[in-house]
Amino acid sequence: MTWLWMAAALGGFAQSLSGAAGALLAARIAGSPAVAGLPQTALVLGAALAALLLSALTRRVGRTHALATGALTAAAGCALVLLAAHRGSLPLVLLGTLLSGAGNTAVMLTRYAAAELAGTMTAVLTATAAGAITGPLLLGLADPYLVATAGFVLAAVCYLPVRVRVRSVVEEPTGPSGRPSRKGLAVLTFANLVMVGVMTLAPVHLAHGGAGPTAIGAVISAHIAGMFAPSLLSTRLVAAAGPGRTALLGTAILLIACLAVASGATEGLVAGLFLLGVGWNCCLVAGSTLLVADVPAPDRPRREAWGELGMGAAAATGGGLSGPLAATAGYPTLAWIGAALALTFAVVVLNLKPGSGAGSRRPASRRRDGGFVRTR
Repeated sequence: MTWLWMAAALGGFAQSLSGAAGALLAARIAGSPAVAGLPQTALVLGAALAALLLSALTRRVGRTHALATGALTAAAGCALVLLAAHRGSLPLVLLGTLLSGAGNTAVMLTRYAAAELAGTMTAVLTATAAGAITGPLLLGLADPYLVATAGFVLAAVCYLPVRVRVRSVVEEPTGPSGRPSRKGLAVLTFANLVMVGVMTLAPVHLAHGGAGPTAIGAVISAHIAGMFAPSLLSTRLVAAAGPGRTALLGTAILLIACLAVASGATEGLVAGLFLLGVGWNCCLVAGSTLLVADVPAPDRPRREAWGELGMGAAAATGGGLSGPLAATAGYPTLAWIGAALALTFAVVVLNLKPGSGAGSRRPASRRRDGGFVRTR
């Protein structure tokens, strides 16, 4: 478990550092904030494609070898972006960012490896938080893509010694087997759409307001802390209240976060970005639990890949539209749209009557750790 913890920390570090730098680099090369969302779009498209490829590779060579392959692909992508930055080539930046999306997928899929190895996502999400919070703090101190390249290479090395033994899963009687899958996919997709759509242009918005790289990095680190640090609480909440109620709480937090960002005040922006991460974390743990709760262990990689694909499609949409919307209507408009989406999602998708649907009641299983129901 120690090697997996280290891989998650290093991957989270490289992921957050390169992700934070992408919007600033694209805006600098093109001389316009309208293209600042393109690297995020390329990143999540690459992550979505990698989800399908890594899922197939997992079934062939094992989970951790597939994760190592994703990390090495991301390292190659970051190296290409480093070259593109020196040449001032936006197309090469986007191509390299597309490849680096495989690292994002590897980092995110590590939570399932942890659940199979130790029965809980908490430790590996905490490790991801430790690395991801640190990454943006180096924006003003070193070449971010050079450091990210090294981080992904080291993460790949740490994945290799890990041997995951799949634990048995108790299937809950939650109704039709497809229902948890659809709801889990919906929760993951919605949360990523809102989070990425509002967050992508935050570095550019802060830079236009006069913030330097160090200050921008600190704000992004606070956002990332919200994304991963509450994992211990969110996994316990899923165990105590069920994934459905946890997803509803996460949606409410996302709504509050978007309203805070839309206020236009600096304090509201900082607090809103932190809460944006907290709401996303609740939805991530709840959605991941719903996604695989009814799936036999050998079939989980395919279901997990669809979850990452849905998150990637949502993030690509949010990241791609954020630049033009912010350029024409202003950054707060993105937050208002996010708030409207959160309210709609809570009413239409999560408006369950007592006793209906997965997660609307406390599970009757004997034990639950980190979102997966385990036998003793």
